[in-house]
Amino acid sequence: MTGGRGRKSFQKEVLMIRYEVWTEEPHLGFYKRSYCPREDYMLAGMWPGGIFTGASGKRYHGMRGFDELALDNAHTYIFVELNEGNLFDNSPQLYPELPIDQMEMFSYIETEDAVQYVGENVRLEVRVGSFDWTDAKGRFEIHVKQLGQACTFWVPEQEGIPNPILHRSEIGKATGFINGDPVEGFTFLDSSYSRPGVLYFNLPLIRKLEKQWSMWVVEYADGEVEAGFAWKGRGETGFRAAHLITGGVSRALADSRTITTYDERGTVWKSRIELGDHFFELEQDTVSDWPAHTFGRVVATSKGKEIAKSWNFIEWMPDNIDSMLDRYFAGEIQVHQAREGRIENENIYFPEHVLKVR
Repeated sequence: MTGGRGRKSFQKEVLMIRYEVWTEEPHLGFYKRSYCPREDYMLAGMWPGGIFTGASGKRYHGMRGFDELALDNAHTYIFVELNEGNLFDNSPQLYPELPIDQMEMFSYIETEDAVQYVGENVRLEVRVGSFDWTDAKGRFEIHVKQLGQACTFWVPEQEGIPNPILHRSEIGKATGFINGDPVEGFTFLDSSYSRPGVLYFNLPLIRKLEKQWSMWVVEYADGEVEAGFAWKGRGETGFRAAHLITGGVSRALADSRTITTYDERGTVWKSRIELGDHFFELEQDTVSDWPAHTFGRVVATSKGKEIAKSWNFIEWMPDNIDSMLDRYFAGEIQVHQAREGRIENENIYFPEHVLKVR
């Protein structure tokens, strides 16, 4: 299938893996370290993140990880001011003192109605239905009201999947301030569980299953809000778990369809997400760290109503992510220079002077 301006679209759908997906009502236990969703499973990491638009017109992206690489450590994924109309260059960092992969210790605190993660720069306080996230010593301040229910998928141990994964996602509508700029946008709050001692980066989601993870929030001119996410599995996995929030009601699906259109360089450019009778058309116009994380807007939906505001976030994984992660954890990747990378047959390549010992 060929898109406009020489762009190509690809769709692969062959059911191979076994998985289940469902919605569930959040409770405080979801956010506690001790929560055990299945026998012998434990927390492998928790991640708040989101995309935000400022009154200034600037857009921002931030993401943290907790307990994913080491207990009592918060991991900086990224804090950037997103480039405008640029799917080519990585976006500039917001806080040089919080570079990608910065780690900081935090204190874990449980109260009667909240769970808190408090470090030198970061403070995350999660309650049922909402959370508050401050970072960069208060310069990044986000307040979130969750939309709908939580949506969870489970991929049990099976042939080719030695480490099972249970992964829960919640979507929220956000307001706050970033460097004094009043912002609004949307957030995700995700948690993964597996066997004790298994690091998130060794779980099958990122190494074997994920090709594209799309998430969006759209606010119509009449005030109605819809939101959702959809997973597109890699190769012939057939992984298509999804979550649709419409009319304040959550619905889990195992048969979503994501049709992706890439630009000439191989970057995700347009996506059509089909969820039963509903569809959402997303268009990307900026990237935080090429080619993995792109951002944009919802340009059309099956409701056909006027869109007042929208945001989308897409994570895309190359087919050779397994070997790239191995090189990263071996300390061989110094820095990714976006302009020097290339995508061939859905694999990503960087020249050796970029992939070198630190």
